[in-house]
Formats: sequence, structure tokens, C-alpha cells
Amino acid sequence: MSDHLNKHILPYGRQFVDEQDIKGVTDAVQAPFLTTGPSVAAFEAQLCRLTGAEYAVACANGTAALHLACMALGVGQNDLGLTSPISFLASANCIEYCGGQADFVDIDPSSLCLSPEKLDVYCREKQVPDLVIPVDFAGTPADLPSIHKLSERYGFKVIEDAAHSLGSEYTCNGNTYACGSCIHTDMAIFSFHPVKTVTTGEGGAVMTNDKTLADRLRRLRSHGMETSTARADKEGQWYYEMTSLGYNYRITDLQCALGLTQLEKLSGFKSRRQQIVSAYNDAFENDGGVILPPKVLAEWACPHLYPVRFKGGVKIRKKIYDTLRAMDIFCQVHYIPIYWQPYYAEKYHYGKGMCPEAEDYYSQCLSLPLFPAMSDGDVQRVIEAVTQTMS
Repeated sequence: MSDHLNKHILPYGRQFVDEQDIKGVTDAVQAPFLTTGPSVAAFEAQLCRLTGAEYAVACANGTAALHLACMALGVGQNDLGLTSPISFLASANCIEYCGGQADFVDIDPSSLCLSPEKLDVYCREKQVPDLVIPVDFAGTPADLPSIHKLSERYGFKVIEDAAHSLGSEYTCNGNTYACGSCIHTDMAIFSFHPVKTVTTGEGGAVMTNDKTLADRLRRLRSHGMETSTARADKEGQWYYEMTSLGYNYRITDLQCALGLTQLEKLSGFKSRRQQIVSAYNDAFENDGGVILPPKVLAEWACPHLYPVRFKGGVKIRKKIYDTLRAMDIFCQVHYIPIYWQPYYAEKYHYGKGMCPEAEDYYSQCLSLPLFPAMSDGDVQRVIEAVTQTMS
């Protein structure tokens, strides 16, 4: 495995790259296409096979995927989009990119995902949104079937932010669905950042079962350009037209070659992540000062993060964070409520107290290291460091 980091340093997440991955990229470098070639199409096809979605459009990163999805749905000026406050900034920013307004629905503390019940209340008491972006948090799927029912009742569109949940599954009416399958959503997005379950370095993808949306996504991914067979026959094979304003959100063949070999290891990555989570749970479940991550659908989830909570709140969380950091164990906080960010607080006058469950979670949470390359000794080292710090 390629590892240029100090062996004694444990980050909260890290890619796993082996000789198979290196060979895949090396072969791609020597191939005729370095970008927008066969590796991109092969990677998209494999994502479809893994999720069951009909179409995949790979792109530059997860943020680009969210932006493309919003544009493909026609999100525009003054449209209202709702998402979870406990997510990375991009889950809300993509709405703002399109000229819409991002607002937030509190989380369900049992899953740490957007609460369908609170979403229903928002629709009834405030305003029906144009778009809802539920976030699969830390590998736990959002309650997509319930949100889908609300979308049918109220008429809003749904984009699943599955950046944390490649490899996770959920059940509905006795059937099992993969996150990203788009059975209960209009679209879904993935991220392939190095800390995610599989990586392409940087990269993302939008999944959908709607051909019209898929065609629109591909066009928007590459400058809004498309070719016309009739005009090309008349003008020349070089002919193209820009029919809408798009972006250069393409992904390279080199990245997708890495993605293809990474996807082959997905089941192994999932198994190892589950083993580490199990070890953490066994170590902390009888500790009265610790709240374990949600066990909702645990057997179906591919854990992305291990967001433990400390009942002592901000003070004990800061103590553990600083102590472990001094021991070269680098934890992280996922996440500061998005509406606390100055952009949102100043533009919309969002303030503290807006989503109490999200704020309570934020005050206690800390993500411990979780990635497949961790040895059993690494896991025990984290457990001992946390236990000693709390004693």
C-alpha cells in the first residue's frame, strides 16, 4: 500500500491505494485518452451496476455533482431548497449557486439525518420547498422512503446527498435498495474525495433513472455543448453547439481508472470499516460518558465516519481533541451547523436555536479515526487514548 504519511500519525480518514490501483492509473496514462475517454464511461457503468441506477454522470468532485444536479432540475432565482444543517457546506451552497435560498430542517437524533417529521412540519407551517436534499450522514442512509412520500404529497424534488454512503443500503417494504439507486429520489450524488469510501483523488458523480436529466447533466458537465448529427453531416464532423450555459466539470480518465480499481475493493473496505466500528462500539458502549453513533440500519451501512458524542459537551470534547492531537491521533468535528456560517447568518439572519437537535449534537461530537488501512493496533491505540483521557 502506498503511504507517504508518518506511520505514527492517525488522521480521521485516509485513502487506501495499493499496487492494483497504481497499475490501473499507470495503464491509463499510457492509453490514447487522458480525459473524457473509455475509463470515464466504464466507471459510470460500474456505478450503475453497484447501485442499480440507470444513469451515472461522473464529474470533477462532489460539489460539482450537487451543482449539476440542482441545475439539471432547473433550480433558479428565489427557489427554496432545504437540507440538513449537519453536513458539509456544499449540501447547501449548491442551492445558492443557482440563485435559490438554502434553508434547514433539523435532524432526527436517532439517525443524525434530516428528520422527515420536521420536514413535514416545515411544509405545513412555513412553506413548501422546491427542492429537498437529504444527507446520508456518516454512512447511515437518510429516511428516503418517508421523504419520497412527502415529495409526492407536496410536489418538491429530491436529491440524495450520498457523499458519505457509497456501499450503504436501506430497506423499504421488504426490499433492499442501494444508496444512490434513485428509487426514492430524482437524483443522487457521490463524492470520491480521499477520505470517502473509495477515491478518485477528487471526483464525484450524479446518479438518476431519468434519461432527460442524464442528458442534461452531461451537457451541463461540458460547457453546455452538444453535437447535432444532422448539422455535423452538413457542416463537418467538427461541428458543435452550445445550447445552454454549462461548466467544465469533467473528470479525467486517470481519475476514473483509479475509481474502477477502487470499486473492486468496495466490499472489503465496507467489511473492514464495519469491523473497526464494532471494536469501537464494544469499547465504549458501557462508558456512561459516551454516546455511540446511531445503530440505525447498522448491518446495511458502510460506515464513513465514527461520530461519537461526549456527554460532557464542548469542554470534554475539546480536551479529548487536543490530547489525542498531541498523541498524533487527529480527530475531526462533523459538522458545525451550516446556518451558523457567516454567509448564511448574515444573508438570512439565521441564528442559534434554529435547529436544537443539530446544535446539541454539534456541541458533543467528535469523529474518531476510521479508514480501512487501520490495523487492530491502531484501533486499540485510539480506544486507549480516549479512555485514558476521560478517566
